[in-house]
Amino acid sequence: MNQYTPSKVYASIMRSPRLQRHPHDMDDENISPLTDVKLIDRKIQVSAVGEVTHPPDRCTLVIKIVSEKNDVDEAKNSVKRRFDYVLQTLHNHSVKESDIKVYKNMRRVDSMYSLETIIEVIFCEVHKCQTVSNILVEKLDETVTVCLPQFSHAQQTLHNLRQQASLLAIHNAKQKAQEMARLVHQAIGRPLCVREEETKEWNGSNETLEDIESVKSVQQRVTNATISISSKVFVTYELKPKIKTKTIS
Repeated sequence: MNQYTPSKVYASIMRSPRLQRHPHDMDDENISPLTDVKLIDRKIQVSAVGEVTHPPDRCTLVIKIVSEKNDVDEAKNSVKRRFDYVLQTLHNHSVKESDIKVYKNMRRVDSMYSLETIIEVIFCEVHKCQTVSNILVEKLDETVTVCLPQFSHAQQTLHNLRQQASLLAIHNAKQKAQEMARLVHQAIGRPLCVREEETKEWNGSNETLEDIESVKSVQQRVTNATISISSKVFVTYELKPKIKTKTIS
């Protein structure tokens, strides 16, 4: 019977450079515990959109006063009386001087003097703008033209809306990731990457500027000036095993 001869097996274990150093070069601070060794990272990637809508918070009212007289002083006095009434009405409704701009233009039309004064007023309240407009139309004659208001947004309002859209998109992305992880009995950890991929801004209608200015309804103008802002984000989260909580009976 042949004698059984065991095979010889040679093996070597490659150590990290940290562990191959001389013992005298090692100290407690340079030794990391075995638990720091990371396995293959698990992660979940989602994209989401946040959208906010806001009506205009600025209203610009333009008032034109025109007078044509043979005498230049008569033209000035005629405009001044109506101009003073307009200013008094604005002050009665607590409009600040900084929100009022005045432009004056004198020209000759044949043998007559034509003086045009344009008053541009910015309101922070649509209702107040409409009230002042109605008073001026009712009390002043045809030499005064009260234009339909133009609506817009303050720069700070637009800045805040853009931030809200981005934060809402991140919130929606987190909820989406949580729902997806829950379906596979996992949980999300800390975010690894947050990237805004796209932003969009548009008004309440697709009409051109000429179409918007031709609209006679104030309510329709408010609708057309209402702004919507959307933000699309891409977020990567850690994916962790779901920890089961034990209930003590």
